Amino acid sequence: MNSLHIRVSLAVAASALLVVLVSSYLFYESSYKNSLASSQRSVQQLMETVRAPAAIAAYVGNRELAQQVVTGLAQNDMVVGAKILANREIIGQDGKRPEDNGKDTMTLSLVSPFDEKEEVGTLLVAPNIAQIALRARDAAMATTASLAALAVVVALLVLIMVYWMMSRPLVRLSTNLHKITPGDGNRLKDGQRSDEIGLLISDINSLLNTVEKMLDEERQLRHRVEQLENRFRGIFEDSSAGIFLITEQGQLVTANPSFFKLTRFEEDAHTLSQNLIERVFHEPSQAQSLIRLAQISKRPCSADLRLATEDPQDERWIHCIFSPAGNDQRSHIVEGVMYDVTQRKKAEERTRELAETDSLTGLTNRPAAEAILDQWLIQAAATSRGLAVMMIDLDRFKQINDSYGHDAGDQVLRVVANRLRKLVRDSDLVARLGGDEFLIVLKQTDNPDVDKRIAQQILDAQAAPIEIQPQVLETVGISIGIAHYPAHGDNPQSLRRHADQALYSVKRRGKNNYAIYDPEDVDPPA
Repeated sequence: MNSLHIRVSLAVAASALLVVLVSSYLFYESSYKNSLASSQRSVQQLMETVRAPAAIAAYVGNRELAQQVVTGLAQNDMVVGAKILANREIIGQDGKRPEDNGKDTMTLSLVSPFDEKEEVGTLLVAPNIAQIALRARDAAMATTASLAALAVVVALLVLIMVYWMMSRPLVRLSTNLHKITPGDGNRLKDGQRSDEIGLLISDINSLLNTVEKMLDEERQLRHRVEQLENRFRGIFEDSSAGIFLITEQGQLVTANPSFFKLTRFEEDAHTLSQNLIERVFHEPSQAQSLIRLAQISKRPCSADLRLATEDPQDERWIHCIFSPAGNDQRSHIVEGVMYDVTQRKKAEERTRELAETDSLTGLTNRPAAEAILDQWLIQAAATSRGLAVMMIDLDRFKQINDSYGHDAGDQVLRVVANRLRKLVRDSDLVARLGGDEFLIVLKQTDNPDVDKRIAQQILDAQAAPIEIQPQVLETVGISIGIAHYPAHGDNPQSLRRHADQALYSVKRRGKNNYAIYDPEDVDPPA
């Protein structure tokens, strides 16, 4: 039943049988009715044949002649009875009485031979309905049988032609096609056919050519992909940079060996199940902000991040690049690349310290101090907190420098710087502006008494002699001018200028003291 030609044969046979049955039934009905009507017309013609003698017999009342007419009619096998009426009197009758035949009785009016308008009698005939129906049925059956036989023959011919011209080539085509494996180079043979089968074979061969070409391209592509996979696997495994994938919640998906080497974590289930952002980075919020920015912008985002370490003194830095993994905007996976920049950060820190630090005293230098003061004033304005600016100048420094040399002067500057650094908080600023000038900025101070106390402590500490050379001690005085924010200025220039004015007011009054800026004392420095 799975064979195409068998199914086509069954379909054709079933269709032919259905057509034969329907057409035979319709043709039988039509033939039967035609045969029945033909027999009735024959009886009618028979009555017309004897009409003249029957009319003469009825006109003259000749019973003998009338009897001969009805006897002749009754001898016909399509008639079972006949009679002639003249003036409502039976003048001749033979066989079955016509009136007993009901509605099937056939009548014929008899007119005078001399006057067609004068009716002289009636001829009644009872047709042999059973015989007529049997003849009609036999004739219809014969015709129908002939038609059915002809239809069967035509159906067989059609079936043979369909099998030979369509089913057989298709079966052969299917069999040959099953023997072909895509990519083996074999093709169907069309036998130079120019019909639909030949066109189908040509299309199948074209399809096979396309499939074989696609298979070749796929094999080449698979080979290239395998090469790239091996190359990228080598890069991934052997790269000195840490490469990893994490979810936006911080859970590690995968990572290369360098990642675990940089982070000093073990590659185990416990590590994969934890929030790596919280464990890896010293400030997790920075890494989380970079991840969110990369997901929003759909671009890589990078920054130098400090790694979390057990020893606070062990600072380790990495440069980390976060970017969305893949092109799917709904992806929650983030790709990360990190490499160690600890040495670079240390070098940058040393460079920054050298750029911002006075090489002789180790204090903040003038450019760095000015930048810090600018920043602190902005913060003070935002928090409504005060600060104090102290301008400091050494007394007798030039005399010592000229008398004992520059080495002695440098020793004085180092000792003074060390004393100043010890007398203020770590959060305060101590800077050397140049020569023997120093700057102190006391952060977040709103009490002038605190500033005065610190200034006095500086004077007291500076009263101690300084060993400028072996067995050579010298005392160096110090003058301090103080200006407060926001009382004496709201910008670095005004605060330093007013502190300078307070400093020189101390110089005029004998040095080695401190003074807070007084608007009444505004004499410029000499």
